Amino acid sequence: MKRSLYFLIVVVLLVAIYYTFFLKNPKTTEREIIIGIPKGMSVSALTDTLASHNLLRSRLAFQLATRTLGAAKKLHAGLYRIESGLSNSEIVRRLTGSEYALILKATFPEGVTIYRAAGIAKEKLGLDSGIFMRFATDTAFLHSLGVPREAKTGEGYLFPDTYEFLLSADPKGLLTKMIKRWKKISDDSLYEKSEEEALTLHEIMTLASIVEAEARRPDERDTIAGLYLNRLNIGMKLDADPTVAYGLHLTRPVTHDDLEIPGPYNTYKNAGLPPGPICNPGAASVWAVLHPAHHKYLYFVARRDGSGGHYFSRTLQEQERMINLARANAATP
Repeated sequence: MKRSLYFLIVVVLLVAIYYTFFLKNPKTTEREIIIGIPKGMSVSALTDTLASHNLLRSRLAFQLATRTLGAAKKLHAGLYRIESGLSNSEIVRRLTGSEYALILKATFPEGVTIYRAAGIAKEKLGLDSGIFMRFATDTAFLHSLGVPREAKTGEGYLFPDTYEFLLSADPKGLLTKMIKRWKKISDDSLYEKSEEEALTLHEIMTLASIVEAEARRPDERDTIAGLYLNRLNIGMKLDADPTVAYGLHLTRPVTHDDLEIPGPYNTYKNAGLPPGPICNPGAASVWAVLHPAHHKYLYFVARRDGSGGHYFSRTLQEQERMINLARANAATP
């Protein structure tokens, strides 16, 4: 009698173990389902999420399996691929490893502003753009990572590149990666002896951001950098439309009326460089400032012929001819 009872208990225990850990849950769909696990998610909340996608036969069995396997301490925030019809132990394995985690990826193009970067972080990584901007304007945080003391925001120091995160991303972590990437690139660039030793690092990044905003063709970066340096060297105003647009937060072309609005970024009104970068330049624009083309150009105008290039001039008289030529290009069908 006792032997039969023991046998029955063992059978029941084995069935319970099989049911809890190894029995396949009902297969309700052929497609993969993406499960998001936020930071600090509880087993109860995870069970609710899986159940809402019809991935569980029994909520109680899944919670028992999860707690028995110690999954609560192994859960990492991120996005995971889950198939319908898996056993509870298979689900736990997928959610506590990296094999089925989605790689989060975001590309920040050269010339992106911190405002647009915050938008990309939200669109591609699901990050809170407000928190991103809070850290991007936190001078104590920025300076602790090597951003120059003159900088009031992270503008200019968030290196444009593609960033990947295996499990999850957070605004502070993303900004840290971008600034460290800038630090490495700038250190590598500045390792080569610069021809512009009079400029501080902050001034180099500021001018590089203007070059980035103005140059549409890679072969013109050093020419544009040399032109602006020529202006700075003789005390001539930069007259850079992109700085005006940045200061006024414009998303349209700058008008004549805009040039009359005073402000720290209006380089038509103020001599010298603006207070800081107007975008986040790529390595090529930084290099162009450090190694500018040597010429006597002081003026330039967009060709308006679809090439993305500019006409460069040494005098106002030459500039007037180039402006007329550009207008003729625009009028040509």
